Amino acid sequence: MPKDTEYGTKVRLLRVMRALIDRPYGYTKQQLATQYGVHPDTIAGDFDAFQNAGFSLDYDKKGRYSFIIDNPMKKAQELLYFSEEDRALLHHAIDNIQATPEKQNLLKQKLHALYDYSRLGYANLRKPHLNKVDLLEQAKADKKQVMLEGYKSSNSNTVSNRTVEPYHINPAEDTLQSYDVDKRIPRHFRISRISRVHLLDSSWQFEGSHNILRTDPFRIVDNNQVSVHLRLGVGAYNELVERYPITRSYILETEDPNYFDFQCMVNHKFFGLSNFILGFNHLYIRVLGPDSLREHLERERDSMQF
Repeated sequence: MPKDTEYGTKVRLLRVMRALIDRPYGYTKQQLATQYGVHPDTIAGDFDAFQNAGFSLDYDKKGRYSFIIDNPMKKAQELLYFSEEDRALLHHAIDNIQATPEKQNLLKQKLHALYDYSRLGYANLRKPHLNKVDLLEQAKADKKQVMLEGYKSSNSNTVSNRTVEPYHINPAEDTLQSYDVDKRIPRHFRISRISRVHLLDSSWQFEGSHNILRTDPFRIVDNNQVSVHLRLGVGAYNELVERYPITRSYILETEDPNYFDFQCMVNHKFFGLSNFILGFNHLYIRVLGPDSLREHLERERDSMQF
């Protein structure tokens, strides 16, 4: 078999497998054939290959296929996902180990970061993203400057290169805190918005100005934080935790199962939070405090141009 054909077959098999995993009973053979530009008999051959490899398939009355979750596959899925229940059990275990309270808290913080990181999505586990993190960590360890190539900035609405000294890398929160060599100020960046990281030969020159700042659940870096309190309906709750997974740790259920309380410290300019509230004002979002947040939202509303 020619190499190109062999490679194309492997890619198609993986894509067909991924399609059936993502949407069980979502595709017929004809739909898969159309999607991947092959004859339905080719998809039938792919199914035979899956079964020969030990995977079981099933189909519904409309001829839509799905993998049967047998014990080995179920076990693999359990290993791939880190659930809230898993975290609670590990918290309990940490509380019962022989260690100082400081060490126990440190372990819980690491566990919390791992839990949030596991929910950020497949993109953060792919090689290009991990390479960026590795290069940033290497530059930090060697105290070298780096070029952040093709950084997509929302503030300036531009794509540009930035020369920085990276001193705090947090993959779980998708943030990089560094010193901007050109602007001569500490800045924070989103790792996912960096196209590539290029190591430079030049060593740090501004280490005395490196300052690690606190990061809020909206990934905004600011040591001047304020406490906010919101009441959320189900729709607003869903949007908040799906767009900003870290906020889940600051949400509590109320006596009414249709409403949730969100309380945490956020940056004093309410970046991120105000965008969420204004963007989803059609959902139930009630600001319980502080007054400065209400005043900020009113100013933002009045400044809108239609």
